Amino acid sequence: MRNLTLRQLEILGMLEATGSYTKAANQLHLTQSAVYLQVRKLEQEIGLPVTEQVGKKVYLTDAGAQVLRSGALIGTELENLKRSLEHLRDIEDGLLRISVTSTANAFAVELLSRFLNKHPRVKIHLNIANRKDVLAGLERNDVDMAIMGEPSPALDLVALPFHRNYLILVASSNHPLAWQKNIPQAEIVKEPFVLREPGSGTRETVLRYFSEQGLHIKEGVIMDSNESIKQAVTVGMGIGFLARHSVVVKIAAGYLRELSVEGFPLQRAWHLVHRKGKHLAPAPQAFKEFLLQHQYVRTIEEQGQIIN
Repeated sequence: MRNLTLRQLEILGMLEATGSYTKAANQLHLTQSAVYLQVRKLEQEIGLPVTEQVGKKVYLTDAGAQVLRSGALIGTELENLKRSLEHLRDIEDGLLRISVTSTANAFAVELLSRFLNKHPRVKIHLNIANRKDVLAGLERNDVDMAIMGEPSPALDLVALPFHRNYLILVASSNHPLAWQKNIPQAEIVKEPFVLREPGSGTRETVLRYFSEQGLHIKEGVIMDSNESIKQAVTVGMGIGFLARHSVVVKIAAGYLRELSVEGFPLQRAWHLVHRKGKHLAPAPQAFKEFLLQHQYVRTIEEQGQIIN
């Protein structure tokens, strides 16, 4: 196996993806004869055919599929090597791969912008997703860290709280309950709720909270983004459950009203999360230190983007 090359593995993967020597050659900017030659060399190296022609389509043999699976492991190890070498680079040439739950998107982007002002050459790969997908990305090691609410304690993660997160109930400004004080929880659960999709952290939080009170809310419309929820609540489709910072503008403009409900707001925390044992390269380590310095969070509060 000493003569097996990464180029051969790349060609084999493209053959699986395209099912055609011609298409694989075009995708890899090679001649078809060059692709054939590399496949033949691979077959000579392992002593087994790696492709077969069935009709007009090329398929991998069992041997070819096994080689490709092993090649994927090699690729993962090489990617890990690349990331490990980032520790030897200067922070300004580094890469920060970060995932953010959609609820935290607004102020997380602000924090990243402030970080870039200090380190303008750092490259940032930002992924915005719901809680379930953020946790999956951490599990796959696709990202260095994440900003989110409270991750499951069952997962092998380091979760550092860095700021308070107030979760509130909102309604349209002309809702019958909009101006009432100390609304009983038993009354509020009679109203239809506009909720995030399954897998969302805010959805899980509100369902769990009312369940702990022995109450069950009426699930109305399901939305896949906070912006959609704000719009739906504004036009009177139901009660919304959102992070306060995400609706400050709508409340100030008079479109939404924070409801005065017993037990609310719920005080939670925003967390910086990464896997235990994760070796952070200079850029992610610098962002971690930056984020945990409360002076930057206070600056955002002063701008009215986070309300205490």
